[in-house]
This record gives sequence, structure tokens and C-alpha cells, in this order.
Amino acid sequence: MHVQWSHLSSRNMPFRPHTRLMFLTSHNSQQNSTRSVSAHSLCQRTQAGHTNRWQLAGALGSDLLGQAQVRRAEEFGDKSGDRKIKSADPMTLHWHEDATSCPQSPLPRLIHPLSASRRTRLCKDVTWSSKLDTQEEQFYILSRRLTQNAKPDAVLECLGVRWELHCSVLSYSDTLSELYSNSKRQRDVQLQERAAIHKNSKVNRSQCERGLVYRKWHLSGALILRLPVKDASINKEALSFALRTLYDQEERPSEWGEAVLSTAALLGMSNLFQKCLKEMLANISSLTVCSFHRVSCKLKETVLQRACERWLELFLVTELSFHIKLRDLPFDLLLKTLLSPRLFTSNEYEVLRAVLCWLYLQLNPLRQTLPAHSTIITFFSKEMAVFLEQPQGQKYITIFQALRMHGITEWQHLQELQNIRVLPESWLLHILSNHYHTLYSGGDLVLTDFSKQAIRFGMMFDREQVCCTQTISIYGFYFLLQAAKTGESDTYSFSIERLRHWDPAVCQSSIVSRPYSVRSDRSVRYQITVQSYANGEWQEHSSGPVNQEFGLCKRRSRSKPFLIEGLSSPILVTFALAFPF
Repeated sequence: MHVQWSHLSSRNMPFRPHTRLMFLTSHNSQQNSTRSVSAHSLCQRTQAGHTNRWQLAGALGSDLLGQAQVRRAEEFGDKSGDRKIKSADPMTLHWHEDATSCPQSPLPRLIHPLSASRRTRLCKDVTWSSKLDTQEEQFYILSRRLTQNAKPDAVLECLGVRWELHCSVLSYSDTLSELYSNSKRQRDVQLQERAAIHKNSKVNRSQCERGLVYRKWHLSGALILRLPVKDASINKEALSFALRTLYDQEERPSEWGEAVLSTAALLGMSNLFQKCLKEMLANISSLTVCSFHRVSCKLKETVLQRACERWLELFLVTELSFHIKLRDLPFDLLLKTLLSPRLFTSNEYEVLRAVLCWLYLQLNPLRQTLPAHSTIITFFSKEMAVFLEQPQGQKYITIFQALRMHGITEWQHLQELQNIRVLPESWLLHILSNHYHTLYSGGDLVLTDFSKQAIRFGMMFDREQVCCTQTISIYGFYFLLQAAKTGESDTYSFSIERLRHWDPAVCQSSIVSRPYSVRSDRSVRYQITVQSYANGEWQEHSSGPVNQEFGLCKRRSRSKPFLIEGLSSPILVTFALAFPF
């Protein structure tokens, strides 16, 4: 027989023979071996409470010392917890985790009696951050501090929380003012009815005195205001912030958005509503444009709605198509943006890529990251049936009809259109046959609406750039698109110049892989559109449709410069070209 000591019982404890636990095991008896296992499990101890005491993990109804420690921790937990946390004792922040390390024990767990919110508020003494406070605590601390702990005049019951309010701030909210007036009027009527009943009834003096005391207390008590919330976007964080602004106008939310705007509309806080609307207008981006447009339609805010649609016209292809928030773009809004003549894109193929990415995210709603373009192409290429001919693809036909696919002329892009099983074969045949006939006829296009059929090319340059150029090829004709700043002023010049196919500005690979036309003259219809941000809004400048014969000599190879003054970066330039008969 041998003696085995528990390593947990001897840690951090002085040597006391009468407190040590041991068990005897026999090497010859299986029954004694079984008893040793159960005894070993019972002698495992965990630290209990905020003192250096130990608690058995097993179920011992006679463990009076452990039960006394539980009661003592509950009685003196507040004072000791404050003292230990304020002293930055590292063990204090984790002692309750050790106390609950034995989940099978039926004994009461020795968790700190402070609630989670109370512990959070105590931890603020160490971190010096108010972000750890709950929304109810942030409102309570601010309102009590600014009113010098004055008694509340009303209690708002909303979202499962009781918010204590004062009459001095209720006037800033039309909804709360109306609720308070109605509740006060109802209480006065009830008190008058109760007073009349007591006056007419025959009661003794003590009962009358008790009635007067009750009426006096009820008259001076806080009114209960109940405000139901049906809008799912309104949460405790937004409601707490809106109520805090009643006491302090300098309060700032963690994020200006739908929740704050909807809460301000619910409470009838016009100042907060306009302030939130102004902040949202100044912070439209790929992350917020879809949610901002949704709330603008819900609240019928046309200013915010037009701003979001204007942003999409400029940055749908260049920014939102590279962000996961593209999946939140509604069908109707995407279609409206594609049909807009002010849509900015570097070329027509980029618009197709954006639409394919949007469609992929609609068909895979659980995806949390933006897929690579090769992943999208593989996804649509493996389908055996044509997507737009299937029942689920019928509703997306109008989206692809809004694309200017006749402007996709690169053979790599045309090959990609054939590989993906999205467009019907009749569409592909129509696109390829039009390309063939246009090349055969020297570039002549059948135009019915220049604003919807012109092929677009775009470029963007910022304040650091002085000149920006781009070489394009259309049906064997090469052009140089130019945008440059003239001198030190804020005047910019935009023009189009025809190039020979052997011009040094034309890439050698383009000469080999692309066709070229030997026609000396080419009738071109073009339009230059410049969009820039100035005075808090996007401004548009357009040359209008211009018809010109472009030759190969210097005198006839360049268009008349389109000059604009007062532009500020970023500047988005769109060149729309078409070859009429």
C-alpha cells in the first residue's frame, strides 16, 4: 500500500496535516482500485471565491465550509471586487473562470455576484473606455450626470428596456411629447374620478387619509410611456443614442445609417433626422450605398435616393463591382443604373463583368467573399443548359438586354461570351453577324438611338495627373483619346485624334491581333461627357453629339478641343463613339 497526494490540494497552501486528503490503494484488489479512482476524482479541488480557499468538485451535502464560502462571496463580493479590480489585480479578471471549471458539480458555482453589466462597468476603471457599457448604462450615466440625479418625470418602455426621461428634454421629440401629454391627461382624469368616488362614499377618516396619500404619491410618480416598434432596423443602440441626444447634442453614434435615421423618424426628432441625413449624404460608398438607398425609399427621402442613384451611375463598374456589397443591389436599381446615359465605364466589357458578378452573387447568396472572375466564368461555363432560357433566368433577361454587347469587339471577350452558358445562341449569332457586316462595310453601324447604342470608353484622372491618354480600336479604326490640363489654371481640354494603324502610339500586339481599315476618311459621331465633384455635388458637362469626318492628315485627324473651366478632381471622362452610314 502507498500514499498518494493530490497536487491541487498542496498548491498555494501551507503545510497542514489535518487538511490533507489521501486515499489508500491496494495493488491486489480490483475493488480497492475502483475506489481509488472515485476518491481521486473527489479530491480534485478548485479555488473558490476571491480568497485563497479551495472547494471540492464532488457532490458533498455535508460540505458546510464550501456553502459558507458561497454565502460569504455573495455578501462581500461588491466591496472586494471593486478593491481588487481597481488595484489592477490580474487574478481578479479571471478568478470566476477557474471557479466554474467543474460544470458537473451540483454545488452552487462561485461566480461573482455582480451582474455582467456591473462587471463591465467595473472593468471600465482599468480600460478607461465607455464602449464596454451597455446601451442602457450609457444613457443612464449621461442623463443622471446632466440632470444631477434628478428624479425622472417619465419612463419610456421600448424594446424591452425602461428609459427614465425628464420633462426638460421631452420637447425635442414630437412623439415623446405627445405620449407624455396624453398619459398626463389620462392620469388627471383617473385621479379626478377616484377623488369623486372617495368624496361620495362613506368612509372613515383613516381610509380618507390613506386615499390622499395614495393620490399624492400617484400624482408625483413618473408617467409610463409605451412606444411599440415595428421597424426591424431600430435597435437598442440607435434608440439609446437618440435619447442621449435629447440631453447632449454633441453625442455621436458608432455609425450613421438606417437605424439612426429610422429611430429619429419614429421619435419625431427633426433635428437629429436632418443631421443624420446630412451625414449619410456625405458618406455614400460601396459599403453603404445599397442600405442608404433602401432606407431612402422606405422613408421617401428623394434627396438621399437621388444621391445614391447618382453615385451608382459613377461607381457601379469601377468600385461596387469589386465589393461584396454588390450582392445587396436590388434588381430594379441595377437595371435603372444600366439604362442611365450617365453610366461611367472604361469599356462595355467591364459592364458585362459587373453584371456577371452580380448574377453570381444572386445565385450564391451564402458566399461571404467576392469571387474571382475566373471562378465566375467557370461557374457559368459548366452549365449544360443556357441560363437565360431556364425558368430561373427568365427574370434576368432585361438586365442583359440593357448591355451594349455590340461594343464588345475584342476576340478574347467574344470567346468568353461563347464559353459561358448564359446568352441564348440566337443572341450570340446576332452579335457576331453584326460584327462581320460592320467590318465588311467599313465600320458602318445601323443607329436608331445614339444615347443607347454608342460605344463608350472612359478614363479617370486625379489632381496629380496633368495628362491622360487612351488608345482604342473600333472596327479597324484607331483613335487616341486625350484629357489634359492646360497650364496652371483649372481649365481642362478633351479631344479625339485618329491614328494610323502603324502609329507608335498603337501597341504592336494590337497591330497583329486586330484588323485595320484602309479607308482614308471615316464619318464619326461622338460625344464627350465630363463629370466632376464640385460644391458638394457631382456636376456634368457634355459636348453633345458631334458629327465629324476624320481623315489621316493632321488637319483633319483631330477633333475640336472641348474646354471646361473650374473642374476639380476626381474627373471622370466618357467618350461615346459610333460610325453612322
